[in-house]
Amino acid sequence: MRIVDLLERDAALYPQRTAVAVDGGPSVTFVELRDRVRRLATGLESAGVGPGDRVALMAENGLVFFDVYLAVAYLGAAAVPLNTQLTDPELAFILSNAEPTLTLAASDYAQRLEAIGSTGPVIDADGVAYEDLLASAPLTDLDRAKEDDTALIIYTSGTTGRPKGVCLTQRGLAFNGLTMALVQRFQPDDVFLSTTPLYHAATGTRVCSMLADGQTHVVLRSFSPESFFAAVAEHRVTISILVPAQLRLILDHPGFDEADLSSLRLIVYGAAPTAGPLIRQAYERFGCGLYQGYGISECVTNLTGLLPEDHDLAMAGRPELLDSCGRVVPGVWIELHDDNGALVVPGEVGEIWVKSEKVMAGYWRDLDQTAEALVGGWLRTGDLGRFDDDGYLYIVGRSKDMLISGGVNIYPSEIEATLHNHPAVAEVAVVGRPDSEWGERPVAFVELRSGETLDGLSDWCRQRLAKIKVPDEFIAVDSFPRTVTGKIRKVELREHLAAS
Repeated sequence: MRIVDLLERDAALYPQRTAVAVDGGPSVTFVELRDRVRRLATGLESAGVGPGDRVALMAENGLVFFDVYLAVAYLGAAAVPLNTQLTDPELAFILSNAEPTLTLAASDYAQRLEAIGSTGPVIDADGVAYEDLLASAPLTDLDRAKEDDTALIIYTSGTTGRPKGVCLTQRGLAFNGLTMALVQRFQPDDVFLSTTPLYHAATGTRVCSMLADGQTHVVLRSFSPESFFAAVAEHRVTISILVPAQLRLILDHPGFDEADLSSLRLIVYGAAPTAGPLIRQAYERFGCGLYQGYGISECVTNLTGLLPEDHDLAMAGRPELLDSCGRVVPGVWIELHDDNGALVVPGEVGEIWVKSEKVMAGYWRDLDQTAEALVGGWLRTGDLGRFDDDGYLYIVGRSKDMLISGGVNIYPSEIEATLHNHPAVAEVAVVGRPDSEWGERPVAFVELRSGETLDGLSDWCRQRLAKIKVPDEFIAVDSFPRTVTGKIRKVELREHLAAS
């Protein structure tokens, strides 16, 4: 199955149903979206885009993402979304690596990309040239796209180093849509709200997954608690995805109790670790189901799911489930392996290996990294986890984040979870600092709640953790360096320690 098959089916079954509504902007039905996308595909083809080519896109949230993601899929080409928060050197690296045949950019970014030096022409997505592409005759030959074609290249956020281009296929993206429809129990009348940038994997792949059975996709141009409240009420949103920072802003907003959120049936939270106290607050106040899972860009995001009924279990006496990321979703197989490649038993920590139709084809133009990651049909994620006896998966960290102190493996996530439960702590990140005696020692960076201090955090940890796991130092920060989805960039914290 291909992405384009999902769109063609929706246009045939639900021609007049709203496919995309940009909050405060245009909306299109499924048949309008299909025809618009087919015309753009013809225009891109006339501009030289063919199977295997790349088309880069840099813009704020809007209809252009649906246009481009789907039009290039018809041609057997790949979309390369560009993070608007990247610096010029970071963009230059991605453009030189991806070598797009053509780049579409909003007016605010077009001149910047031309100055950086894209390999192909840069077209202003807000200008006449783009409208000319959309005015082309609709594409009628729909056999260019193959299931194994790379349809989307997502460059990783680079929390641990230089970004890599993750190649996601038509089959993988379509399969992910069907999987999400099953585990999140999509209904034909569901309305999904995107609150995060569409250039990111977690939201961008929703462009495809919401095609699973004709769901309406509402897009916020930019997020604020006020815009979230207004969009949910106006569009009668039933599902939305929120990163932890957004969840906290919404719940802390003075207008929360007056907002009309009655249409919501599911909040999907994640894309970064979420503290247990925040989850409990969301459970108590939203009055709808909660869902979170573990996923990575290399697997079209979602691999496990902590379902609404799992949250109910957690609140009814199994609070440890909130520290898990749920159980494996259909169509995904997960194994945990030790350093020698042997399987580990429940309760033991191992590297997470994944097999699924959703697994990437590889890293763009990086054979060495691809060979290291893809082994015998399995993806080695580099993440560490453990299963409990009921099949719930608990992430304990990245293998590269693990500390070895005095010969003992220390997982930062365990220390972070302990500190998250302290009432003074708003956010925390633990990294290792080289130590001549122990090899490494943990250091905790802490964002405190208003009026709080670091006093008592060391004692709190001593009462709950083995002595060797207690951080040697606690450093207060006003805020953390983050990726667009809210993940803390620990590489910058390590650089701070090295510089000091």
